[in-house]
Amino acid sequence: MATYKDLIKEYSEATGAILEIESMITNKTVRFPAFLNDVSQNFKSSWQTENVFGRNDPIATFQNTTRTVNLGWTVVAANIQEAKQNEIKISKLITFLYPGYYNYRAPEGTDTSGKVNLILSKSPLVKVKFANVIQAQDGGGLLGYIDGIDWKPKIDSGMFAENKKFYAKTIELSFTLNVLHQKDIGHDQSGKWVGSNNKFPFKLE
Repeated sequence: MATYKDLIKEYSEATGAILEIESMITNKTVRFPAFLNDVSQNFKSSWQTENVFGRNDPIATFQNTTRTVNLGWTVVAANIQEAKQNEIKISKLITFLYPGYYNYRAPEGTDTSGKVNLILSKSPLVKVKFANVIQAQDGGGLLGYIDGIDWKPKIDSGMFAENKKFYAKTIELSFTLNVLHQKDIGHDQSGKWVGSNNKFPFKLE
């Protein structure tokens, strides 16, 4: 007999309703059934303005256009085993916010000879994908960085208890992805759109 978890997995895989977040440091991926409660994208152009004497309007110089993706979703558990698995999965996601290091051993003859120090080597970039709504132009995950994850259990939904430990039945997660453009995007001298193909949100005829 199919369990609740089996039904959710079957539906998610059949419809593609899966939210994927991949760490660019470890290349590990966490996947959640996409019970989205918030998804939005913001495109913001920045301009440097200078007020000039005798001119009504400031002189505006374009700087850049940034893109952010806001995501919120719900993680649910039908039993305590699923709640524990969700806790592990969420913990793994949170580790994606931390950087990568390599071990540096001080050379012989120095004051710290033989001592091993951790040196920052990689920033915690991620790729995020949800069907055709959030994706890169090649159809893969959208590259960027997350500046924080909000974790909020729904207390009114109750919690599972075992050995004086508690596991939430329902957890709401959210974050903002600051997108890093991997190509120069804009218009060429003829006015033709360049830098992206026929993928949302740049689906041009």
